[in-house]
Amino acid sequence: MFRLIYDPGVEHLHDQLPPAASRALTVAFDAACHDPIGHTEPRGRADEWNRQIRVDGAHAMIFVSYGQKTLAVLDILDLS
Repeated sequence: MFRLIYDPGVEHLHDQLPPAASRALTVAFDAACHDPIGHTEPRGRADEWNRQIRVDGAHAMIFVSYGQKTLAVLDILDLS
């Protein structure tokens, strides 16, 4: 299982999402921690490290570190 990490600025973006989008993103993050490739999409070029998660109302960019077993959330966009 992977550990989710993000800095306080990105955490604040998650906190500012509408409740439904925040919940959907939290569920998607949990699924991605169990299977990063199966529950994310490539971001930009197709690789195993630069990934994204799209849910209704939000979009998150993440970096997968296989060595550290972490998913680093780089940015969250409010699409509502």
